[in-house]
Amino acid sequence: MTTGVRRAVRSLVAAGAIGAALCATAHAQMTLDRVTIGTGPAGLLYSQIATALTSIIQDKTGIPSTARPHGGTSQYLPQLHRGEILLGINSGLDASSAYLGKEPYPQAMDGIRAVLAIAQANYSFIARANAGIETVGDMKGKRVVTAYRTLALFDDVNRALLETAGLTEEDITPVAETNVPDAIQALTSDRVDVTAAILAITAHREADAAIPGGTRVVGLGPDDAPVDALQGFHVGILEPGPGTVGVKEPTKIAIYDSYLNTGVHANADDIYEIAKITYENWAAMQKAVPALRGMTADDLVPARISHPFHDGAIRYFREIGLWTPEHDKQQAALLKQG
Repeated sequence: MTTGVRRAVRSLVAAGAIGAALCATAHAQMTLDRVTIGTGPAGLLYSQIATALTSIIQDKTGIPSTARPHGGTSQYLPQLHRGEILLGINSGLDASSAYLGKEPYPQAMDGIRAVLAIAQANYSFIARANAGIETVGDMKGKRVVTAYRTLALFDDVNRALLETAGLTEEDITPVAETNVPDAIQALTSDRVDVTAAILAITAHREADAAIPGGTRVVGLGPDDAPVDALQGFHVGILEPGPGTVGVKEPTKIAIYDSYLNTGVHANADDIYEIAKITYENWAAMQKAVPALRGMTADDLVPARISHPFHDGAIRYFREIGLWTPEHDKQQAALLKQG
C-alpha cells in the first residue's frame, strides 16, 4: 500500500469516526427509540405535514420516525393524554376542548401539551361566484351547511361566522353534512347555496373547477368578536393570489391554528429537540408542504395559545426569544384551568 493510499484510507476512517460520533451525539440528545406522529386520514393536510416532519426528524437524528393516520384527529388525543403516543396534530380548538373536558369530550385530558403551532388554516363560507353572495350578510334566507356530523366542534365555529353579520341559524336554512368534503360537494351539486369550508383544500379546488364561473369565498361580517372568542381562532384578510381559490378581492376570513401536540409524560429533552429541529428546518417543511408557506418559523409560537405548552418546548423557544412574559401569563392561566 502506497503512502498516498494509506493517507486516503486514514482520512476515510477518520471521516467515518466523526460521522459516527455526530450520529451518537444526536442520539444522545434524545431518549427515544422511535418517533410517531398521529394524524387524520392519509393524504390530507395533517398527514402531509407529519410525513414531512418525520422525514426531517429521522434525517437529523437517525431515529426511525413515522406518521400514523387515524380516522379522525380526536382518536389519538386520549393517547397523547395517557402518554401512549409521542406526538399528534390537532386544531387548537380540538386540543383546547379535550384539555378542558368540553363537549364532545366527557372528561378533561389535562395531560395534553403543545410543542408548537404547525399550521394555519383559512376558514369561511363559500358560495357559487355567480350567486351574488359576497359577505355573510348576503346569506339570509339561503340554504347553508352549518354542521358536520363528524366534526361537531365546528358547529360553534360556523355559528360564530354567522354572528359576525348579526345572523343566527333562524335567519337561514341550516343543513348538516358528514364532513367538509361532503359539504363542498353539496355546493357543487347545487343542494345548498353556501357551505362552510376549509379554504383551498383539494375539495374546494375541485369544486371551483367544476362549478361554472367558479366559487367565491364569502367575507365575514363587521363584528370580529364572535370569531376572536373561539380558542385558536382569529380574523384575518385573505388576499387574491396563485395560492388562493375563489378570492376576488381582499376578503375577511377566520384563521385557525393547528398544533403539534404531545403529553406531559414526554421527556423534556426529547421535546426540546423536536421543537428545535422543526424551527431550524422550517424552510424545508414549507418546501415539502406548500400549505405551510404562509407561516414563518416565528409563527410556531402564536401570540395567543389555546392550551399549555410542554416544558421542553418552552425551554427551547425561551432560548431563541420567542417565548415572552405574556406567554408565561397565558401558560399559568391555562394550567389553573386544567
